[in-house]
Amino acid sequence: MAAEIAAFGWRVHSARRLENLSARFFSAGAMIAVIDVRRAEPDGVTAIAELSSAATEGGIAILALVDSGRNPAIVGQCFDAGATHYLDYADAAADLNQSINYAFRYVENFRGGAERASHEQSLLTFADLQWSMTMGSVTEYWISESLLAAAGDIDFKKYPATGIYRTLSQEERKRVRGAMGRLRDGARQAAVPHRFNDRPVIHHLHEADGRVSGRIEYITNNEDVDDWTGRDLLSGLRNTASARTWIGQKLADGSQLTLIAIGIKNFRMINAAFGRSAGDQLLRIVGHRLMDQTQRQFAGLHLVARLDGQNFLVALADIQDSKISDFANDLIGSIFKDLQLEGRPINPVGRAGVAIGNSDSNEKTLMRKAVLALAEATAADALPIHFSTVSEADVHLEEVLEGQLAGAMGRGEIVIAFQPQIQIDTGQLVGAEALARWEHPEYGLLGASTLFAVADRAGVMESLSTQIHKQALTLAAGWPASLGFLRLSINVTAGDLAATAFDADMLRQVETAGFDLRRLTLEITESELIGNLSTSADKLHRLRQAGICIAIDDFGTGYSSLSYLKELPVDYLKIDSGLTGDISGSEKDQVVVRSIIDMAHSLHLSVIAEGVETEAQLNTLAEQGCEYFQGFLRSGPLSPDEFEAFALRSN
Repeated sequence: MAAEIAAFGWRVHSARRLENLSARFFSAGAMIAVIDVRRAEPDGVTAIAELSSAATEGGIAILALVDSGRNPAIVGQCFDAGATHYLDYADAAADLNQSINYAFRYVENFRGGAERASHEQSLLTFADLQWSMTMGSVTEYWISESLLAAAGDIDFKKYPATGIYRTLSQEERKRVRGAMGRLRDGARQAAVPHRFNDRPVIHHLHEADGRVSGRIEYITNNEDVDDWTGRDLLSGLRNTASARTWIGQKLADGSQLTLIAIGIKNFRMINAAFGRSAGDQLLRIVGHRLMDQTQRQFAGLHLVARLDGQNFLVALADIQDSKISDFANDLIGSIFKDLQLEGRPINPVGRAGVAIGNSDSNEKTLMRKAVLALAEATAADALPIHFSTVSEADVHLEEVLEGQLAGAMGRGEIVIAFQPQIQIDTGQLVGAEALARWEHPEYGLLGASTLFAVADRAGVMESLSTQIHKQALTLAAGWPASLGFLRLSINVTAGDLAATAFDADMLRQVETAGFDLRRLTLEITESELIGNLSTSADKLHRLRQAGICIAIDDFGTGYSSLSYLKELPVDYLKIDSGLTGDISGSEKDQVVVRSIIDMAHSLHLSVIAEGVETEAQLNTLAEQGCEYFQGFLRSGPLSPDEFEAFALRSN
């Protein structure tokens, strides 16, 4: 069956048994499952049900090959199990090739069209461990980037055709010779089990049009065999829940565990540049490289998992403390080196957080420490690896806060502070930025960074953001009539922008609060725009047409792109406090800030500087033409009553 389908031009993974079926299917990146149930109906229906239940996001086709002449009820049984298509061999005109083509059309429609589905398939080539060579008078070789990266000491330049063969045992070489003999005798496909980098693999061989191709498929080690529910469907690695169970078991056994959380700092930029499918493929490649490099560099017990988004986890049992730093640095250097997508080089920026625990540690808290350390490394511009320094008590405090946040929102503990915004040339108060705080009954006033970090991990960002907007708009609508000239700035998150009805919901909130649309500014951090610029632009254009102004917050830090200044209806740029902090003494900072101001003015935009604390900073900004500022030089964030008194005095 595999040879017949391969002859149609498809890349085929074949399996005779149910064991680890979902893991093999999804880690191969396959789009169509052809399941022959004719001579094994119970197993076939079970296989269909397993794949269907694992494919929670859809996008795959399951083609059942049946014979209704032997069992008239089998078609309905396959449908109930989750098959999307069937081919009935009781019909003499049954055509397997066309049935697969129709199944692929279904996949194309599900995944957004033929071009995108073809694009995803072409990208899989870069992640697969593949090679090919011609068999004619002129021999040509091709070896995939992933195979080159995973090859270890194999010298493909010296031995392009026999590099892997030379590493095999005598028994394994005998199997390869037998498989190649079957290809010479007319078989279109063969498979050879052997070890590659000390791991069991299946080496799929395929011959077509004078070219022999090989593809290596890793087989899960016995220790790692588990239910597919413990696997991440995108990468094939363990998921967070499965990783936590493994870590808990090893800690209970008395092992010292080193956890290395690894992330891609600029993943959102790569997603924006190459598209989401390419971003998914990058995650597959990084996951495969992590498995290979960890296996190669560490002989002890270990685990590799995908946590969420662009984050992965490597856990090592009983590694010497003196070797941890070198291991982490080598890992970061190797997995992100020489990466390509669609033949184009990319440069992912890898970051890692390290946490060490023993039998006294809690697996959930230890994982949290590693993730928090990764966040520290991602926020820093210098060292790519950060070792956790927080105590388990501090991590436990964050866990407590996560559990309390939803109740705090209902009890009114989330409060608004207003930071005044001042016109530089006149000293006149012109508006305020609304900032959120958590007025915790036990721990006091907690700042926005803590509040939003806890909300993100607790999964309540959307409802928190909505509550903050509502409170800020209602408070500003209650300002005295004499302050009716003041503007209000509120911050918008990536989750806000991603909401389908964000623009309509925002207009409804403003109307309900009774605030003047023309006095409202939405502040959007640069990084929030990277995910989907065109969708964000459409929503912001509709809000701008209604009279709301748009500001780009923290401009000049991280990823700065002129594309959104061209496409978005921007009114203000806000210069990050990190740039204004040294502007009075640093010539380089002055040049950068002056360039931002000049560029903004050439685009007819106004500029607001954040974090102004000294007269020298203010004078420099004034000389360079900045229009507005906020900072402790004039006032820090104030409670609503304090701000109203401040504004009335200023007025």
